[in-house]
Amino acid sequence: NIISAISICGVALATFALVCTLSVFNGFQSMVAGFFTEIDPQLKVTPIKGKVFADNDPRILKVKALPEVAVFTRSLEDNALVQYNGKQAMAIIKGVDDNFEQLTQIDSILYGNGKFLLKDTKNDYAIMGIDLANQLNAGFNFFNPLEVYAPKHDVDIDVANPATSFSAEKLYSPGVVFAVNQRKYDSQYIITNLAFARWLFNYTNEVS
Repeated sequence: NIISAISICGVALATFALVCTLSVFNGFQSMVAGFFTEIDPQLKVTPIKGKVFADNDPRILKVKALPEVAVFTRSLEDNALVQYNGKQAMAIIKGVDDNFEQLTQIDSILYGNGKFLLKDTKNDYAIMGIDLANQLNAGFNFFNPLEVYAPKHDVDIDVANPATSFSAEKLYSPGVVFAVNQRKYDSQYIITNLAFARWLFNYTNEVS
């Protein structure tokens, strides 16, 4: 009886420890997944070589046509220099499709008095990461336009007139910023519309 009691206690203790460990890992998985799925898709297609590929590639169209794919959206990311009221920072411009809200839970990580807006008939809008907005002293709703500069990928730099080798445009605030509590996103990313990103980086139908 004593040996049986000791065995039962040993098995119960091991089972309890295993259940606790699995519960902790399950919680970590949910927490980490929550950080990224608000802004990133469950599945992402990226090029093996280079930065971009054509969005009408037959292989991409096959993926889009799969019945298991509920939402399909395009994006184009690249580096740019941003400036606001004399303060500068390097940022990643992420141009996205109009159905980006259907793919992600972006509304759950927005802060401010505005709404998720990427463009209208007059202006293009920028939704910045909260750390980047603080770095530029722009706040949730910056009143002056954000100046964006990016080198043209297919043009050699003209030493005599370097400005001709860069694209420059302005983005306006929709009154919100985003925060996913990940420095990679909060301190670098700016979300805008896909057409603006293509114009800025001198692309036509390419995506990343």
